Amino acid sequence: MTVIPFSITIGVSGSITLGVVTAPLIGLLLGPFAGGLSVLLGAFLGSFLNPGGAVFGILTPLPAALGAVAAGCIRKNRGYVPGAVILLSVCAFYLHPFGRAALYYPWLNVVAMVLAFSPIVRPTASFFASAELKKTALAVAFAAFVGTMTDHAFGSALAIWYYNLPTSIWNLVMYIYPLERMATVIIVTIVGTAVYYRLRRSGMLNTP
Repeated sequence: MTVIPFSITIGVSGSITLGVVTAPLIGLLLGPFAGGLSVLLGAFLGSFLNPGGAVFGILTPLPAALGAVAAGCIRKNRGYVPGAVILLSVCAFYLHPFGRAALYYPWLNVVAMVLAFSPIVRPTASFFASAELKKTALAVAFAAFVGTMTDHAFGSALAIWYYNLPTSIWNLVMYIYPLERMATVIIVTIVGTAVYYRLRRSGMLNTP
């Protein structure tokens, strides 16, 4: 999936690949450790297959791997892990002078962080064991959102220091990335709900 473009990048060369979609999906299916390790290895190999998608060089696999870990942690009722990653990423973004000038840029990351730290994680995690398709879909959507935004928060912090992008770029992207990331969440929710529900019903997945 890392050889298939998903979205454009603004201010840097290369493209965002469909790996941004598969990372949270793999994380919620395999859990934080196995899922994160799988995505880390897959993204690393994908960087060689598609150098245009390696926008951060050798560091490219890190945002996607953390997104997989985050989605897996929501399934395991460990929302504090992605919450902490997003918090540290937002702080790192603001440590850069251009980041402080783009004050409102990480607003959707902050929303995901608050949700990850909130008590809502516990009942949502329990939905992964539910026999009801609607509850499974809600759980997958929540994990997909937190996982996707963890990937984005870390990637943004990495980008502002790696490329030293000016504030004008961040203020422009602020109106674009929510659409891109919510499209990701919708795709992961549709595919992930069907796959997770069927694998769980067939006994191929361990549930919380």
